[in-house]
Amino acid sequence: RLVVERLAAGCHDFAPAICDITHVASMPFVSCKASDMITYGHHLPGFLKVLVSALSVSLPPVEGTAGAVGDVAESRRAHDELKATNERVRIEVAHTLACWSRFGLDEESVDVSPHQPLIQAVADSGTPNLRILRQSQVMDALSASFRSEDSPEAIVITLGAIRDMSLYRPLARQITNSGLISNLVHVIRVNLLGSDVLLVAAEVLWNVLELDWEGAAEALGQEEVIECFRDFMDAVLVRGYRFKDKIFRNDMMVLLMYISKREENRPLFATTGLMALLLCHAVSEAQRKELKEAGVLAELLGSDITGTALESHQANQRKYAGVVLTNSQEDMEFRMLLWGTLARCCSSAPCADVAVRCGLVPSLLAVLDAQDPPPEQRQWSSEQRRKVQLEALAALFQLVQYVPVAFVHAQGNATVLQLLQTTRSREVQKKCLSLLQVAIRQGEAFCEELGRLGAVGLLVELFGDKDNPMSSRQLCASVLAGLCASSADNRKEFRKKDGIEALRAEVVYRPDETTDNHLFYTVCVVDCVWSAIVGTRKNEIRFLDAGGLFALLDVLEVAPILLKRQIIGCLADLVQYRKAAKLFVQWNSQVTMKGGSKILLELWQSEQEIVQSTGADGVIRDLDRPLNPRAPEPESASDEEADRPGSGSSVGSFRSSRASVKFRQAKAFAETAASYASGPRGFAGPSARAPGQAAPPSKRVTQAANGDLG
Repeated sequence: RLVVERLAAGCHDFAPAICDITHVASMPFVSCKASDMITYGHHLPGFLKVLVSALSVSLPPVEGTAGAVGDVAESRRAHDELKATNERVRIEVAHTLACWSRFGLDEESVDVSPHQPLIQAVADSGTPNLRILRQSQVMDALSASFRSEDSPEAIVITLGAIRDMSLYRPLARQITNSGLISNLVHVIRVNLLGSDVLLVAAEVLWNVLELDWEGAAEALGQEEVIECFRDFMDAVLVRGYRFKDKIFRNDMMVLLMYISKREENRPLFATTGLMALLLCHAVSEAQRKELKEAGVLAELLGSDITGTALESHQANQRKYAGVVLTNSQEDMEFRMLLWGTLARCCSSAPCADVAVRCGLVPSLLAVLDAQDPPPEQRQWSSEQRRKVQLEALAALFQLVQYVPVAFVHAQGNATVLQLLQTTRSREVQKKCLSLLQVAIRQGEAFCEELGRLGAVGLLVELFGDKDNPMSSRQLCASVLAGLCASSADNRKEFRKKDGIEALRAEVVYRPDETTDNHLFYTVCVVDCVWSAIVGTRKNEIRFLDAGGLFALLDVLEVAPILLKRQIIGCLADLVQYRKAAKLFVQWNSQVTMKGGSKILLELWQSEQEIVQSTGADGVIRDLDRPLNPRAPEPESASDEEADRPGSGSSVGSFRSSRASVKFRQAKAFAETAASYASGPRGFAGPSARAPGQAAPPSKRVTQAANGDLG
């Protein structure tokens, strides 16, 4: 500390001493005793803090601060000597920090848990040196020195130290809080398509975004920073022919992917012109030519890019034809990163408008067309095509939610069904089914169009194929439930394609026979029964004739509570058909010989015990809510809100039974009619009712109110 203070006071003769001290400090410490680290280790953070303080007193000198004022030559010589001395101090200090941060980054020095990557172990626990660097709080002084650094050698060494520090999560947060991110972006701008320093700066940003995503994404979510990324991508997409240029391009796309995960950053992609620039290279070659001829690209880029950035972009377009994407590994990786980032940004309305105008959805659908692929895709191998199709489907999974109209206009349903029918890849098949699963939630128009395209028959065929994995068949059942839930035509088609028999064969619960999640599979099967069969009389008849009701009751007896609730709701609607009610009474368990009513009563009793709805004497505490007694509430809480039935959907969620809704309506009607039926003298007759008063409840309504749903 004393030497640094003397250097700050102008005694530059101490600079060599500081360099010697830092040179020794950069070497690994050797313990003379086993207890040396315990005895002297607590001094190391303070030592580093003092050592780094030398950076603030050895900044590049300002012109005229050394030598006599009248002697220009002497002043210049003194200035150059002081500059070289200070630069050597900064280089040695940076080299020491780089050695400290680098030492111990191996599996021998880091405690790595089984099946844990080394990089993850370093991020979580760090190394002893990285923990000491965190305690010394050197990042603030290092970032302040880095902002004014003009020595290329010092910049390279400092970046190497920061890169290793950024592997440790607490130090990554310090990098964000110190404001060093904007300086890293400036380093990339200065060295664009030049020195390899920009690759190191991009790696630091990548590490910080991974380990401190919230802080770093917010720091990078500034308009001027996104404009810098736009300029980077413009230059590298037009002039980046070298291999390391493509590596840098992909690194930039990874950074943009992380930045786009923050929802507040997405509108900036459209307002800065970055969205339009990326879309130029995301669409197919034919689509790009159409957009250029129509002037759409010039309009989008011209409206979003102004000033010198627009002049630079126009100069690049005139001078360079642009880098054509090939089937190399780097270009294939770039496509995948690009599509995923653009699809995520389309959750913002401005970005979605730009994507629709540029035809992103038709371009992605063209990748799925195996019959007539675009010319630039004919050189792809089958494995490359499979990977690209998976990424295109993942992007369309998001786009169908953000721009469903564009998906329909581009014949997206027909393309996905065609791929589902022709593909041999299980992964592509599952991606297609997942896409259809989210597409049917966008409205009845999707369900109707898919029904016209023959989706029901195709899905029934895939569902009945036992060679398909259970996860794929589970998705088939879920999609079929969504298609049939609101479409009578699809339910009719489901019956014609023998879907009822295929579904009946899967109404079983045997989790011991497979390693897959049989519970969720059976839940989807029951949901499909509820949506595609219950409520349609012809479907119900065929299901009952095939023994479907008995199969549901067999599963009800052995299923876990999650599945029991789904089955009970389905049965409550199914037994409204008289034939189903009679079969329900006739059924007896083959294992315990219990009837359906006995099983339901046992379930009722177990639910009462769980919620403790009965007192010590066995009397129900709340007759109106026997399975869900009211908790003590303020008097302002209304009974109607407490009794209000929950709403649900048959697609992917548990529905409220139609029978339960009718039960509540019948009970309310019976209570209202009973209150009006009694006159002032206790006479209940037509003459006792006031004009417009309800008639007494019928026997059927009274039975329903009393719970005799059979």
